[in-house]
Amino acid sequence: MTTLVQAEMKKVLTLRTWWALALAPVGIAFLSGSITRPLVQSIADSADASFDVNLASTAIVLGGSSVVALVFATILGAVTVANEFTHKTLATTFLTAHGRDGVIAAKLGVIAAFAVGYALAVQVVGIGAMFLFNRDFGFTTDLFAICGAGILACALWALIGAGFTLLTGSSMAGVLSVTLWFLVGEWILRALLGAVGADGIGTALPGSAAVGTIVNAGPSVELDWFTSWPNAPMVLVAWVVAFAGAGWLRTRTRDIT
Repeated sequence: MTTLVQAEMKKVLTLRTWWALALAPVGIAFLSGSITRPLVQSIADSADASFDVNLASTAIVLGGSSVVALVFATILGAVTVANEFTHKTLATTFLTAHGRDGVIAAKLGVIAAFAVGYALAVQVVGIGAMFLFNRDFGFTTDLFAICGAGILACALWALIGAGFTLLTGSSMAGVLSVTLWFLVGEWILRALLGAVGADGIGTALPGSAAVGTIVNAGPSVELDWFTSWPNAPMVLVAWVVAFAGAGWLRTRTRDIT
């Protein structure tokens, strides 16, 4: 199994995709960490509102950065699997291994590990920027909770992206479907469900569960429009089991010659 993991690591590291996709979320984390606290403080002062500026800033910077990292981690998961079908390397990999299950498990494990790396990178940069540019920044329980949940959500959505691409066997369908769904499709569907009074169904969709997992992890945060804790991560895990499991089973029986 160690050999399979090393092989999958090399497949990812030999391409520039993994670090190229990391540039945008890291840059956004630095920018948001630098300017969010002053903006939130300015809004609070001008509106004469009484809310926890540190909590709001932390939720926006770390929650928002983690969501951005999640999108790019999902693309990485989909692209990593899609490259196997595009370059037709999956058949060779299966032939040199003892079975397909080990290869698929190693691939999904490596994808999840890179997604965790994405989440950690944006969180370290975001926290560093807040600490560097904001004198009143403080470490709170909400901060650590949102960070932990962001790592979990990134890993799970990367597996959704990989699983869906394994299921379809198409690079174009896999990459475009998961990214467009998260960025556009789900929110259009949620608007339609809300219009007919069925938004409760919308909160169980994978994107809403992911955002709820991240933002609502903070003990002092509760955004009703997204899935609440502990339901959010449970729903998200169920989506991962569905997509990654279906992709796994389809790949075990697919003719890859």
